Amino acid sequence: MPEKWMKEEVERLYDRIRAKIEHEDNLVNQRIMWMITLQGLLFTAYGFSLSAEATSLSASSSNPEAHRMFISTLTTLRQAMVVVGTGSSFATLLGVIAAHRAIRDDERTLRRGQDNYKSELKTFPNPIGRRVTNIIGIICSLAFPFLGEVVWMWIGKFLPNPLIVVIALVLMCVIGIVLWPFIDFK
Repeated sequence: MPEKWMKEEVERLYDRIRAKIEHEDNLVNQRIMWMITLQGLLFTAYGFSLSAEATSLSASSSNPEAHRMFISTLTTLRQAMVVVGTGSSFATLLGVIAAHRAIRDDERTLRRGQDNYKSELKTFPNPIGRRVTNIIGIICSLAFPFLGEVVWMWIGKFLPNPLIVVIALVLMCVIGIVLWPFIDFK
C-alpha cells in the first residue's frame, strides 16, 4: 500500500508542476502579445507623426512660430513613444525571463521528485517536451522583446547601428544552442 501511495503522490506532483508550467507558458504568450499590440500602436503613431511633419512643412512658411511649436510638440511626442516602446519591451523581457525561471524551478522540483521515486517516474514524460525544442522557444520568446528594445533605441538615436546588436544577438543564440547540452543545471 505505501508504494501505491507514493506513486499517486508523484502523479499529483507531476500534474501540479505540469499545470504550473502551462500557466507560466500562457503568461509568456500574454506578455508578448501585449507588447506586440502596444508596439503596433506605437509604430502606427510614429508613422502618423512623420506624415504630420511632412504635411506641416508646406505650412511652415506662412507661420514659422506655429510650425516651430508644432515640431517641438512632435519631438516630445516621439520621445515619449521611444520611452514607452523601450520601457514596454524591457518590462516584457523581464516578465518573460521571470516566467522561464519559474518553469526551470518547477522542472528542478520535478527532477528532485524523480530522484526520490525513480521507479515510479520512469513512465512520466518531460513536462516541457524535448530540451532542444524548449531552448528554441525560450530564445524566440526572449528575442521579441529584445528586438523591440533595439528598434526603439535605434529610433531614439541611442544606438548608432542596430545591425551590430542584431548580429550579436544571433551569435549569442547560436552559441547558446551549441553550448546548452554541455551545461549542467542541477
